Formats: sequence, structure tokens, C-alpha cells
Amino acid sequence: MRPIFPLLALALLPSLASAQDALCVPGSPFYERGDYRCFPHRPHPTRARASVRATVEGGRYLSGGGLDASTRERIEDHFDALGDTLAEALPSLVDGRGGLHTPDVRLSVVLLPSGDVGRVRVLSRLGDPFDRRIAQALVSSVSEHGGLSVDGSEVEVIVRLHPQLHFTRWRNHRSPPPCCYEDD
Repeated sequence: MRPIFPLLALALLPSLASAQDALCVPGSPFYERGDYRCFPHRPHPTRARASVRATVEGGRYLSGGGLDASTRERIEDHFDALGDTLAEALPSLVDGRGGLHTPDVRLSVVLLPSGDVGRVRVLSRLGDPFDRRIAQALVSSVSEHGGLSVDGSEVEVIVRLHPQLHFTRWRNHRSPPPCCYEDD
């Protein structure tokens, strides 16, 4: 009696290969992470887009005292909603040598009672000039987007911004198979 498994594996092999090709297109999580199944060699990203996730680490009134839970939650929601806007302001996170840069940037943000942003300072110590450029892009973007009024006093908030990568282009990426259909 012959085992049926090898025959079944041979029958499924072409469908598995086509499923693999479907996973290796831009926008797929496998492609965006540079998964080894999609690339014959270690891929080098040439372009990446980002989303930014914000976390409020602390806050206080400049006149003294801590923030109550509802104010802190409102501030956190405000910065979370700015994530897409902040991501648009970022330069490419891939430098000219193909190195990836996703620094966690800590900012001190002073919110004014009018809803404007008073002062923004970078608290992270970033040694790489490319990382500093990313931090400055985040600072200018946060400075431009106020709109959160606080109750009667200036508030200083410590915010940590986490850029998260989504790769959009690779060097030495797999090219699609040539078209096998001809027009008659």
C-alpha cells in the first residue's frame, strides 16, 4: 500500500506557491516586515512610511499640582488622534545607506489655556543626526497642532512618540513573473 501523503503534497505544491506569491506584494505584512519568504536575499529597505503612536508619560500644572484622571485621559486621546498627522510630517525613516531609524522621541509639551501649544522641547538624547531630524519634524508638527484647551492654567505634558514602520519599497526586491499571455 502506498502512502497518500506524498501524492497529496505534490498536488498542493502549485497552489501553495501561488499563495506564497500573493503574500509577497506591497502592503502585505510579510512584504512590509521584509520576511525571508518574500526575498531571495536579505532585503534593504529604501523607503518606509510610518504611523506614530503617542503615550502620555506624565503631566502637571505649571502652577503646581498633578493632573486629574479625566484631564490626563483627554490629553492622551488628543495625542493619539494626532498620530496620523504626525506620521505625515516625518521624513523617510530610511537613510541613504539603507539604515532604519525609528527613535522613540520624548517631548515636553506646554499646553496653554487657549488651546495653543506653548513650548515643545525634545527630552530624548539622540546621537544620530538622522534621528534628530525626525525628532525636529515631530516637534514642528506638534507645535502646529493645538486645539486642546486646558482648564485655566498651563499644563506641561511628557509625551513619548513611537514611530512604527511600514516598508513601501525594497532594493533587490522580487520582481513579478513576466506575463505569459499574448494578445491575438
